[in-house]
Amino acid sequence: MKRKGFWFSMMVVVVLAVAGLVACKKSGSQDITLNLWHIGTQETRKAAIDSAARRFEEANPGVKIVVSIYENDPYKTKLKTVSGDEFPDVLHSWGGGWLKSFVDSGLVYDITELSKPWIGNVSAEYQKLSIFDNKVYGSPYNIGATPLYYNKALFEKFGLAFPQTWSELEKVCETFLANGIIPFALGNRSKWPGAQHFVLLSMRLGGPDIFQRALDGQTNFVDPVFIRAGEMLKGMVDKGWFPDGVNGINYDTGGSRMMFYTEQCAMIVQTTGFVASCKSENIDFYTNKLAIGSYPAIEGTPGKNTDVLGGANSFSVANSSKNKEMATKLVEFLATDKQFQQDIVASGALSALQGISTSDSLVNSLISFSEKATFMQNYIDQTLSPVMGEVHKDTVQALFGGTMTPLQAAEEMQRAFEAEQ
Repeated sequence: MKRKGFWFSMMVVVVLAVAGLVACKKSGSQDITLNLWHIGTQETRKAAIDSAARRFEEANPGVKIVVSIYENDPYKTKLKTVSGDEFPDVLHSWGGGWLKSFVDSGLVYDITELSKPWIGNVSAEYQKLSIFDNKVYGSPYNIGATPLYYNKALFEKFGLAFPQTWSELEKVCETFLANGIIPFALGNRSKWPGAQHFVLLSMRLGGPDIFQRALDGQTNFVDPVFIRAGEMLKGMVDKGWFPDGVNGINYDTGGSRMMFYTEQCAMIVQTTGFVASCKSENIDFYTNKLAIGSYPAIEGTPGKNTDVLGGANSFSVANSSKNKEMATKLVEFLATDKQFQQDIVASGALSALQGISTSDSLVNSLISFSEKATFMQNYIDQTLSPVMGEVHKDTVQALFGGTMTPLQAAEEMQRAFEAEQ
């Protein structure tokens, strides 16, 4: 009897083990862990990605998603310093020159074949930022632009119309300064927020493609346009259009946003991500005071106030991932899952998936802002190589701090460019 009981127990164990293997095979996963890194530090963005990760786990038994969140610049630093084996399976990307440097180093996986069934559902213009030599190295999950946000209540209080031209902006800034209000909030400790002003000034002065023309050799980074943009930026600083000590204020931790919410400042130039931050940090301000406009045109120059600075937040798969197919499946899920895309839109971002709508009037304003764009320039620190992107941000930060002249900043950019040729 004991022997029969023993063999019966062994048969049960074997049957259960086989059933477990079959179940794992059917699910396509066997205790897979995928590490996902992203920079969506806003509470609404974090919640949207966490929720999507849990739903992906439910749809793929045996898969565990470990999500890590970083601020923008610390993320870039960390990704450059980790070895290939320490790379996340799925990494945040902006496409452009930044992603291409990782592709050229063999660190990013080619998802061309695996993405063919679904990639056509994603915004084609923004998808181009992750395509090199006709190969797909990632997919956007949300897209964005950089408008000029303003406090409509303050504008109404002082009888001001939103400025469409530079001369109109000067009058608006004079009025705010006369009433003890700083025109622009800015936290430039992490460098990229201030760089947006310089890029938009350059686009207005030289035309929307001025940076691409410099990269193509049609002009260079000592072009009078870039020097003039630096001079205008210095003039804005000298006239008190920004808070004192902007290079010590951290946007990523909310410093300049709080100055905007508390009406110390009237305007702020920021990415689409600002909407998600404002919505989660100060819903009253978001609902009653926040409005969206364009960076003003400069009279007598080729740039238009409909030429937009923007980009995409994307996900790519690391070549070092031991589960590339499942990692690509996660990228697909984040790019095409309607619930996740609706959550992204609800957080204040723009969806990269076609056909996603919203009842949020501010987000609709952002959508309209992007749709009316006569030109979309990818963020310059993403267009440039990582080395040049850092030089670009360093030189603009130096302009804000007064430690470089506009000519010196332009010459430093040109030296960096020539060093890479």
